[in-house]
Amino acid sequence: MSDALPTPAAPSLPTLRERYGDRYRWYLLLSVMVGVMASIMSSTIVNVAIPDMSHHFALGQERAQWVSSGFMVAMTVSMLTTPWLLARYGYRRTYVGTMVMLLAGGIAGGLANNFSLVLAARVVEGLAAGVVQPIPAIIILRAFEPHEQGRASGVFGMGVVLAPAIGPSIGGILVDLFGWRSIFFMVVPFCLASIWLAWKFVPTTAPGGVVASRSNGLDWRGLALGTIGTLCLLNGLVELRGDAPLQAALLLAGALASLA
Repeated sequence: MSDALPTPAAPSLPTLRERYGDRYRWYLLLSVMVGVMASIMSSTIVNVAIPDMSHHFALGQERAQWVSSGFMVAMTVSMLTTPWLLARYGYRRTYVGTMVMLLAGGIAGGLANNFSLVLAARVVEGLAAGVVQPIPAIIILRAFEPHEQGRASGVFGMGVVLAPAIGPSIGGILVDLFGWRSIFFMVVPFCLASIWLAWKFVPTTAPGGVVASRSNGLDWRGLALGTIGTLCLLNGLVELRGDAPLQAALLLAGALASLA
């Protein structure tokens, strides 16, 4: 009985550069740019659908605003995990994983039949968006020569600025034509395209060009404190607009204590 054939090594950044030539770095930038634009659009496009969702689920304004706030809290917290995820799992697995999460959140939100599921879907989307957004800056530093990094950052920045600018306009058209559920499904084609591009062009190596390392653990205590602080800060700012100044002060004090 013959021995099994060895599994081919996953492509690294130098291997992909050799395979695709000088144009590879722009293919790589396009791959991550599509996904980041999808994540940014998902954060802004939902705002135009809040009135329709409020009516559909019979929500008050404060509860409805958690559709946006839940996304932002999740995004802020998960952004802290990006270096650890990249070091542990490498570029490709981390990036594709976040795109799968964003895709799942979009589909789940569009199919949700109660507000709790909508909010859970938004939190999943926020977790994915927070992890994916720092990745392009790291990739630009790794894939582009110093004299090209300014141009690459400019091209990427154009997409980052364009996404939140056109998101609400597209969202308004979708809500008028198809209802609030359509804004969740809008990220689906972007995520599918980004996943396909990532499997072709995003390398597997971790930042620094080394094999993914499992030795360094995540600072769970710091992550928990960051989560608590962000939630206290957000709720404290909301309470400042209400008639509970003491509660707002306590929440803001808790935020300062957690984030200090």
